[in-house]
Amino acid sequence: MNFRMYPMKRIIILLWLLLSTELMHAQESHPVSLNDAIGLALKNRSEIRIQQLNSSVSENEIRKVGSRRLPQLTSDVDVRYNSKLQTNVLPGEVFGPPGSPDKRVPFGTKYNTVWSLNLSLPIYNPTDAGDKKIAETQYQYDQLNEKRSAIDIRQQVTESYFASLLWKEKLSLSQSNLRRTQALYTLAQGQLQQGSVLAYDVQRSRIDLENALSENTRNSNSYRLALSDLFYKMGVDSIPGFSFRDDLTSLLSFYHEDINDDGLDRVELQQEKIKGTIHKMNIRKQRLLYIPTVTVYGNYSVQYLNNSFEPFTSSTWYPYNYVGIKASIPVFDGFQKKRTRAGYELQHEATQLNIGKLTNDYNQEIRDASTSIRNARADFESQKRNLDLANELYAIDSERFRHGAIRQTDLTTTYYLLQQTQTNYLNAIYTYLLAAVKYKKATGVL
Repeated sequence: MNFRMYPMKRIIILLWLLLSTELMHAQESHPVSLNDAIGLALKNRSEIRIQQLNSSVSENEIRKVGSRRLPQLTSDVDVRYNSKLQTNVLPGEVFGPPGSPDKRVPFGTKYNTVWSLNLSLPIYNPTDAGDKKIAETQYQYDQLNEKRSAIDIRQQVTESYFASLLWKEKLSLSQSNLRRTQALYTLAQGQLQQGSVLAYDVQRSRIDLENALSENTRNSNSYRLALSDLFYKMGVDSIPGFSFRDDLTSLLSFYHEDINDDGLDRVELQQEKIKGTIHKMNIRKQRLLYIPTVTVYGNYSVQYLNNSFEPFTSSTWYPYNYVGIKASIPVFDGFQKKRTRAGYELQHEATQLNIGKLTNDYNQEIRDASTSIRNARADFESQKRNLDLANELYAIDSERFRHGAIRQTDLTTTYYLLQQTQTNYLNAIYTYLLAAVKYKKATGVL
């Protein structure tokens, strides 16, 4: 087997991968921190805008309820042409002695036009104050929806940022391993020509190079996919010259959590309590519907009466007006108010039960999250000690290799142990950070 010719194509691909990665890092000029990424997401994601519009709708409903107390002014114009006048029967006694025949008389004029101005002023409506409070409470609920969406987006971006950093670090490790295995393979080829190693040793170096190349390719693809997901979560297509301002180590110190299982401040629980309040308000509103509403009204009209159409003749227009006060008294509505109230009472009871259930669920979620973060912290601390030990072992074996005390394969074994320990350490940091985010979400402080 010709070991000299085989790697040329692979070496070209390898150098291209390494060069493209270096160029990518060389072009980085737009560092983005985790807080920057969250800020962009909150600005760009449509979920926030949708919830803001819902809040605006609720806010407008408050103004609509307030408008009910304002005077209502309307103007009506009724133009009528009577092609055949209505006939009325007048008793004969009106015009003659008893027993006189009835007279059939058409009343009215061919043209009958009325222009009127109507004013209605609500004096008392028992549901207005309640409706306004319901609208204000609904507005609070929708504002919490904004906060809830922001929390979800913050969690999504944070986890995606962590994942991107993880794959960036893994890619850096695999690139380092790829350079090392390439150098060892080139060295083994030279030693084979000199007769200092066997073809078996070159074959093992070649397998190591193949594995390193495959791992680097996987990590490179995973890193690109993680970046794509991060941009998607941020609500952007891409960011020219993107780079990370934060790293896993700095974020680790920031997300060092003091665990307290007693805290609970979930937006979902606040919303459920508001729903219960709205149901109670609607129950009271149905009771108020039995109280009369009072309205003052007025009308000013002018009426045109004539058998020919001469609207500019002032003597054919006849004004009239009136004012009044009206009380609308509910008498019987087919039990609608009673049954509507019963429905709200059932909803309120269900809401109270759901509050209890959510409280238990979220308390359990806090306990689970606190256990996970404790386990993740213990694993991280263990992996940190293992990494320190692996670095010491590799330093010792490197010194022994330079003095010829061990073979290259022994040093390679120690290097792979170090590399695996580094990977485990990165995974432990990532797991801890995820656990910290979930703990913050569980306790309602994310």
